[in-house]
Amino acid sequence: MKRLALLLVTVAMVAGVVVVLAQTSIRTDAGPASQIAAEPALQSAKQVRGVTPYIEIKNEPPPKLIVDQPLPEGLALGVVWIQYRVENLRIVPVFGESATKVSPRVGHLHITVDDLPWWWADASDNNTIDIAGLPVGQHKVRIELVNGNHQIVPGQTKTVTFTLPVALRHEQ
Repeated sequence: MKRLALLLVTVAMVAGVVVVLAQTSIRTDAGPASQIAAEPALQSAKQVRGVTPYIEIKNEPPPKLIVDQPLPEGLALGVVWIQYRVENLRIVPVFGESATKVSPRVGHLHITVDDLPWWWADASDNNTIDIAGLPVGQHKVRIELVNGNHQIVPGQTKTVTFTLPVALRHEQ
């Protein structure tokens, strides 16, 4: 019985080595290199995540705020979900005069509903503004991209208007 178990373990090990060698070997029968299908190039971390925060960015392009219309799935439930994204600025909870001197730039959003005299700051960068409890009817949400000292980035205020229908209520 012990010999049989040892034989099976040995066969499994040899099979594993053969598989590894087969995966790492170079094909010689594939023809010229131009005929071999190239794998797509991997994007660098910088290409996907942006620049490192350790090096100052010279001549940074201006920040840009992109805002979508509210998601219809939320409106049907009586909830407003507005997706957004920001370019050339990181949304973070860093505030004050010194935050305006950081590179890459940092900031947050100011959100105002229906021209009310107050707003709230969103520094979460979760990419969706979530508003609930509004009455049925037409509404307006103003979204401002601001620096760490609450100053609006020029030209980066977006206003979204929508009508909140009678919401479907979930029975409890």
